[in-house]
Amino acid sequence: MSDPWKAVLHGSLADPARPGTVLLVEGPAGTGKSHLVAGLRRRHPAGSGCLTLTCPGPSDGDAQHAFDALDALTRAFGDPTRAAVPTLLVVEDVHRADERTRCRIRRLARTLPNGCALVLTWRPEDLPAARPLLGEPLSCPPGTAVLRVRTGPLPAAAARELTERTLGARCPDDVIERLYAVTGGVAQVLVDVLPVLTGTVLAGTAPDGPTVDAVEALEAPPRLAETVLRRLAGLPADARRLVHAAAVLDGPASEAELAALTDLTAETVRGMLLAALTAAVLTDLGPRRYGFRVPLAARAVAASLPAPERADLHHRAAQVLRRRADVPWPQVAGHLLAAGVRRGLVRAAEHAAETHAAAGRHREAARLLQDLLADRRIPGPARARLATAALRRIAGFTLQDAGALLDTLTGAPLLPGPLRAQARVLQGLSLCTPTTPDHDGGLHLERAARTLPDEPGLAARVLAAMSMPHWPGIPLAEHRQCAERAGAALAATTDPVLRAAVNANLVGLLLTLGDPGAEQALPARPLGEDEDNGDAASAGHRARALCNAADATLWLGRYHDSQAFLERGAALAGRHHAGPHVAHGIRSIRLLLDWATGRWTGLADRAADLVADTARTPVLGHEARTVLAALCLARGEWSQCRAWLAGGLAPHPDQQLAPVAALSSTVLVRLALARGDHDDARAHATQAWGRLRSKGIWAWAAELAPWAVTAALSAGDPATARTMARDLRTAPAAPHLPLAAAARRWCLATLAEHDGDLARAADGYRAAADAYAALPRPYMAALAAEAAARCAAAAGEGEDADRDTVDRLTDALLVLTGLGATHDAARVRSRLRALAPPRRGRPAHPGLSPREREVAELAAGGLTNRQIAAALHLSTRTVENHVARVLRKLSAPSRRDLPARL
Repeated sequence: MSDPWKAVLHGSLADPARPGTVLLVEGPAGTGKSHLVAGLRRRHPAGSGCLTLTCPGPSDGDAQHAFDALDALTRAFGDPTRAAVPTLLVVEDVHRADERTRCRIRRLARTLPNGCALVLTWRPEDLPAARPLLGEPLSCPPGTAVLRVRTGPLPAAAARELTERTLGARCPDDVIERLYAVTGGVAQVLVDVLPVLTGTVLAGTAPDGPTVDAVEALEAPPRLAETVLRRLAGLPADARRLVHAAAVLDGPASEAELAALTDLTAETVRGMLLAALTAAVLTDLGPRRYGFRVPLAARAVAASLPAPERADLHHRAAQVLRRRADVPWPQVAGHLLAAGVRRGLVRAAEHAAETHAAAGRHREAARLLQDLLADRRIPGPARARLATAALRRIAGFTLQDAGALLDTLTGAPLLPGPLRAQARVLQGLSLCTPTTPDHDGGLHLERAARTLPDEPGLAARVLAAMSMPHWPGIPLAEHRQCAERAGAALAATTDPVLRAAVNANLVGLLLTLGDPGAEQALPARPLGEDEDNGDAASAGHRARALCNAADATLWLGRYHDSQAFLERGAALAGRHHAGPHVAHGIRSIRLLLDWATGRWTGLADRAADLVADTARTPVLGHEARTVLAALCLARGEWSQCRAWLAGGLAPHPDQQLAPVAALSSTVLVRLALARGDHDDARAHATQAWGRLRSKGIWAWAAELAPWAVTAALSAGDPATARTMARDLRTAPAAPHLPLAAAARRWCLATLAEHDGDLARAADGYRAAADAYAALPRPYMAALAAEAAARCAAAAGEGEDADRDTVDRLTDALLVLTGLGATHDAARVRSRLRALAPPRRGRPAHPGLSPREREVAELAAGGLTNRQIAAALHLSTRTVENHVARVLRKLSAPSRRDLPARL
């Protein structure tokens, strides 16, 4: 038990000779007092009695029944010959008790026997001021423990658990945080509003789950609204004015601010504030700040006001908040909007957007700017200022928010033409659209950028963006040209933000090509020096440059460099709230890096989380879907593997980022090979190879090449296989391309194996395994070691070579087992058993043939009959017969029992 009072109370109940316990449970309505009591009853020792009574009010019809029960208990407690009386007595809602009931509870406490516990619950806000709970001080027998527990808001983690359990789905962090804030964490309020959010999902207004907008649209639930309005009605008129002002202000307020809002004197405000606090309408939010414990209650009070009065209070609230030393500009802008006041609104909105962005609240900044830009009552010059602020911050917005804001900008007739043109340019960039532009779209963007006389740097931004080599459909030569032109434009400017933005886009191409200029495009000094210099906008672009560098080096196999770039970029992005695009990119790169380097523990869960978090923009989750597909392939989950890559949310390979398309195609080729569908494997490989040939960056063929060559050979097309191997050799054999070097060794070994030169093939696969292991790329190293063993065994290289092969294959098996690659591990285990048969003597499994032992161990490892058939090159029907015989010989009721039998 984590709470000391629980140990004391349950100790009393467990030992009849131990003095009793009185537990006083106090807390506001809805904070879980009854839930706590229910937990006590569940933990009550078996066989002991338990009685729960609810205190009646003076007019309750059940009052006499409660009196009789309390009197009977008092007599029983005082009778030493008592037989069976409750040892746990709970009296709820003691704040409602009249004097007769309080008297009976006092007598119960005075006669409480050993081994018993008395639990009293009440709401402090409903207890008359300065009156003890029971009207008189509590008196108990000697040795009785008197404990107090105060209930309050749920912990944030418990609120998340309750929300997700009720909604039956995972909720984004921003939704949980906002829901927790508006409900005050009060359990009953949370329970009351969750059905409303569930209704938005079922009605289709939020099909992907509840959103922040849905939370903001919540009204106070009836139970909460009725309670607060009933208490409000019992206050004096001036106190009600005070509460109305606090409700509209909707946040902690000082006495002076409440006085300014109501035009009441300081003395009157003090008295009326005490009345509101005593009635539990307002609460102390400290220090010297007062407001509503549950913000939804404030909404109920504000909604009860006539519209003109509410608008006037909003205007006053904006004026009051402007006087604070640290002006809360988002609230000021919100109050001016609600009041319908345009004077000062644009300035407040500009400050509010800056405040939101600095705190990482990009969605709030986007929504505020969009609402104002859509308001035709905003004058033209002021709209232009807002549009400029919006365009300056567009990089930090989500795809949906950026798209909606740019739609507003491009269609705004009152904006100057250059601003609308700039919005059209940004609308076409991959930063602001779900898919990346193709070649024609890129040229259109460049022409549009050149028409902006007031934005000479925008053309450089567009050219630098078009130099990013990941864009599909654009060949390397054009990326180079765009990079050169962007670099020339960059040399003519000293604008630090523009230089940082252009460099962030150039660095990926420069690193991919091994260009020395990449060092100049990156933050030069270690974290903590150069990277934190300059304004937040420049720092955000520097964070993006480091993340682009991590991505570029990842696809080259420079995993240590990629990790270093990623950690620097993630730290910088976190400190400067670089925006959701960078955050999603960091998560995607980390997933790919962990998959490549063999950090597979928890990888599937993290990838699934990213897929869920990007459900509204599936293109952002494609890297995660590809990682999940690759993991499924390694485990033999073939249907799920294909579903991740060929489902309705997966973009067509022609629309994917080029290296990601190569990786997803690699998984599909391997899947077809595993299923024995050689024509499908060759088709996928040929299409993917065509995309790589059009791009011209052969370093990105390193993932695909080993399997594309294998697919061509398995389909009886050795000429295409040799062409692919030659294409891969055109990638420079430079130190910055270690993954391509390992893949090149694999391809040469595969061709040698096809030509019948098994000794050379075995040496080639061993060299490939060593190269992959050095990256490190443990999964590929293990598969290369398996291929080497296959060739060495067929070549009959001798006893020493056989021992070396068994050792390497054993290491590969350990790696694959550690990764959780169950399908691959089963295949390697079978090959290892063939190379190193059991020693003579008693068989490992009496009665099983060697083939049956193979099938039994693969089935025990979780493989299906079809997967076993593929691993052992047998028909599915043959495997079915083997499994049936194994189960019969081992007396195993089902396949689930095989691990224990083996």
